[in-house]
Amino acid sequence: MNAAIEKKENKFKAMFSSLKYRNFRLLWTGAVISSTGDFLEIVALNWLVYEMTNSPFYLGLFNLARSLPILFFTLIAGALADKYERRKLMLYSQSTAMLLSFVLAFLAFSGKLTVYPLISIGILQGIANSFNLPIRQSLISELVPREALVNAVALNGASLTLTLVLGPALGGLIVGTLGIKYALLLNAVSFLAVIWALYIMKIPRQMKDHKKSLTQSIKEGAVYVFNHKIIFTVALFSFLMVAVGLPYTTLLPVFAKDYFHIGAKGYGYMFSIAGIGALVGSLFSGVRSKEKVKKAMIFSFISFGFLLVFFGIAAIYLSNYLFIFIILLVMLGFSFSTFNATNNTILQLMTDDVYRGRVLSTLFLGFGLTSLGNFIIGWLAEFLSAPIAYILIGSTLLVLSLFLVYYTKEHKMHT
Repeated sequence: MNAAIEKKENKFKAMFSSLKYRNFRLLWTGAVISSTGDFLEIVALNWLVYEMTNSPFYLGLFNLARSLPILFFTLIAGALADKYERRKLMLYSQSTAMLLSFVLAFLAFSGKLTVYPLISIGILQGIANSFNLPIRQSLISELVPREALVNAVALNGASLTLTLVLGPALGGLIVGTLGIKYALLLNAVSFLAVIWALYIMKIPRQMKDHKKSLTQSIKEGAVYVFNHKIIFTVALFSFLMVAVGLPYTTLLPVFAKDYFHIGAKGYGYMFSIAGIGALVGSLFSGVRSKEKVKKAMIFSFISFGFLLVFFGIAAIYLSNYLFIFIILLVMLGFSFSTFNATNNTILQLMTDDVYRGRVLSTLFLGFGLTSLGNFIIGWLAEFLSAPIAYILIGSTLLVLSLFLVYYTKEHKMHT
């Protein structure tokens, strides 16, 4: 009995083993606070747009504006991450994002926040995020030794998914009680946590190649990805999952308001419920053996598609049974975060450090196409319905999963 208890305790400790490294602990803590604010803001702004327009189309257009810049700037960010100090680059991007969030809060308090200023600032926030995402991911390898990298990648994902639980719930609560302007102000203030964490980090200086132009660096990164079949395949399917699957969150306000009739607080809770599943998925990914990573990646991709199809069908026929959708949201969050963590782990382990920023930036190209996915799913919901939109994107993922199974069988993964 004691041996069994000790084994469970060791497994629990293993989930958080990379937090013993000071620099990673600083990044993780600061990111949890700041990202909570980010998701709080997302909930507040999506609800505001749908309240002002009552249009899924405008909801998709707003999210298009926030995500599209990633498609154009993320490769540049990856090249910069391999040329310059990653900690400073992330510090600059987060400071810029904080200033933009304070502008949003100011407009909200002054009563001048309408759809078009929202879209304009959303574009600028998208540019800042284009730099933050790949730089943060590539920075992790400098904060922990290689043997702790699998756990650190999983915990980094867990920090995002933890905030996916906290942020939307807090956002729905604040929007429903104090109002949207206070939610936006709280997000702006939350950036101070990650900025301070980055400022006090102590990372040994690394030799970087400053001689190559950005164009040459990006070209070298692209050649590296295309010449490594497994890296190319894994990056491609991350790209597809994020571009096709992730836009499902755009329609959550539509389901909350028009199908489940649960208001802003309920919308925030829906986001958080998906976040609970995502958090569990990230933590379990952190203790999964390298041999099981590939299988988990494939299974989670397939299950995510099935769950979206079932959600859409259930929304048509069973919308009064809210508990069904609570279960489905937990499972969707679990599947997405498991895919994301295992996919990222494979790339981190297989990529040479000199190319790390550029390779990881290819993952975030998908977030740029998420903008188009947001626009398309909003259009589908506007002219067909939200449930039909879910059924269509879920079916698309299931078709794509056939290619994922084929390509991963053709090329063995050695991590």
